[in-house]
Amino acid sequence: MIETSTLYNTLTDQIVQNWMLAPEILPSIKTKYSNFTKILWESKFDKFIHFLKKQSQLNHPDRKKLLNKLSQFFKYNLNYSEAQLHLLFSDDMISASKDFIINAWKFDPDLSYEEIFQALRNMWIIFGLQSLFGKKIESTPSLMAYSLLYPYTDNFLDDLTISNEEKNKFSERFALRLSGVRSSTSTYIEKQTFALVDLIEDEFNRTEYPQIYQSLIDIHDAQTKSIDLLDNTQLLSETDLLKICIRKGATSVIADGYLILGELSDQQKQLLFEYGAYLQILDDLQDANEDYEMGVNTCFSRLLPHQKLDKILCKTYYLGRSFLRTLQKLYPNEKIFYDLLRRSFGLILLASLLQNQQNFSSKFIQKMENHSPFRYSFIIQRMEDLQPLKHLFLQKIENYKQQVSAKVS
Repeated sequence: MIETSTLYNTLTDQIVQNWMLAPEILPSIKTKYSNFTKILWESKFDKFIHFLKKQSQLNHPDRKKLLNKLSQFFKYNLNYSEAQLHLLFSDDMISASKDFIINAWKFDPDLSYEEIFQALRNMWIIFGLQSLFGKKIESTPSLMAYSLLYPYTDNFLDDLTISNEEKNKFSERFALRLSGVRSSTSTYIEKQTFALVDLIEDEFNRTEYPQIYQSLIDIHDAQTKSIDLLDNTQLLSETDLLKICIRKGATSVIADGYLILGELSDQQKQLLFEYGAYLQILDDLQDANEDYEMGVNTCFSRLLPHQKLDKILCKTYYLGRSFLRTLQKLYPNEKIFYDLLRRSFGLILLASLLQNQQNFSSKFIQKMENHSPFRYSFIIQRMEDLQPLKHLFLQKIENYKQQVSAKVS
């Protein structure tokens, strides 16, 4: 087995090289949609929206009917296969999501919906990895604890109202706690994060699973390093920014893997490293405007408002293809997981373009729209019409919160 630090350095350099060499124009795409075809697709979408609105007006929406309709929409309108839908809408996936939400609010009833969603996104990544590795899809105490660490620590470290000195003090004390040193807590953030580490220790003995705790230290170190992104006095190069981004994303998903399996092979480390790195790059692309406004330097935000992101989105696309090749090489029989990731990456790139059109040239937007089954103007208009789906989801998790409150009282 390759020494972990050596492997991570090699993988980081490889991703940086792939990024630098990635083309700045998209490949030729054969599939194009005529206006007539787009109108047909949009008509199907509107029927689905109409159903959602009707369900949202009911006091007790039909959950099974809603899931069935959602599954049919994905199948017949977005061309998802039966196998892909089985993974997305399986009882195990839904049950595990519910367990996470309930137990998260048991741990901290004051967690906001936004914080729950933030942690739940990591849990969905975990559920996908559990399926890939042939494990039961479930929310364990340690996985819940790890996923909750990063609404707390990430948001604390990204808060511009908190001084770097205060952040560094917390980081030092939290690093000691991750290494096994117990001490009294002096702040709310320490109380919550230290308690979450307790939950992980209850499930995994430090002596038997040292790599789990090393992976937690690795993600903490990467997060602490990301404080440099808030320092506008540092003139970080594109390579420096990219390496910070890569390590933050990669170490996060590596930790997911350790908490799922306990131990990882070099092959599993490579897959998880590249996967996490790419997810972080996609996240930075989507958040380019927000990061720019907050003074957070990333490969994307630092170009605004002086440069369009056409070329850098193309690089992001090719980097995703590189990761998918790694997945296909290391796990050639996992076609379902491969196809789901390929689709989700495409949707994220599309969302990044639609949500931040001011960051792209009109020519680039028009070219991309030619290959979309929907007109972009239609998607933007209908985004608000998807609020009933969000309302139904919020209504459901509000019921979970009431269940927790009732048991506590």
